[in-house]
Amino acid sequence: MPFGILNVGYDSTNYYLVGSTYGFLLVDAGWPGTWGKLLATLKRHDVDLAQIHSMLITHYHPDHAGLVQELKSKGIQLIVAEEQQPAIPLLKSLIKPEVNYQPITPEHTTIISLAQSREWLASIAIAGEIIHTPGHSADSISLVLDQGIAFTGDLQPYAADAESQALVENSFQALRERGVEWLYPGHGPMRPLIYTSQQVKLCPDDPS
Repeated sequence: MPFGILNVGYDSTNYYLVGSTYGFLLVDAGWPGTWGKLLATLKRHDVDLAQIHSMLITHYHPDHAGLVQELKSKGIQLIVAEEQQPAIPLLKSLIKPEVNYQPITPEHTTIISLAQSREWLASIAIAGEIIHTPGHSADSISLVLDQGIAFTGDLQPYAADAESQALVENSFQALRERGVEWLYPGHGPMRPLIYTSQQVKLCPDDPS
């Protein structure tokens, strides 16, 4: 069975497979209408859909959650943090009508509290936890592995307004408190947390 981390992203967005003895957990799930691209990317990496047991979405924006329903139809379980539930029905409004988006239905969905996340991850042989990291969006979460790695979606040092900037700073502090050293972001290459933390400290009061 697979081990380690594999980036299966495309179209400027990263999607990660986190492997364990249990199989793969998918972190983020494609642009809407790009099912063929996802399958082709998995094939290039010699990954079969049957190896992916679950998926976790860092936030419900089109470039990160566009293929959730297609993946669920293949038996892949969607894991949703309680803080994310209000964002799911809003996703459709962010997608153009002409795009082939399949709305997310309740089937094959497991709702968990953040307090339950460590226990759930242990059940799939992954040591870590899920934490709430708002700033980019209210529903943003990060998957934090005990080895010092975090999958942070679109959490960035700069926010659009002072209120969001305060959330960003708190989110990065939460990552530091958990011993995170490396970030696997939704866009761009992996980067050290210490560098990103320095950027947060240098943010102006009005980042716009």
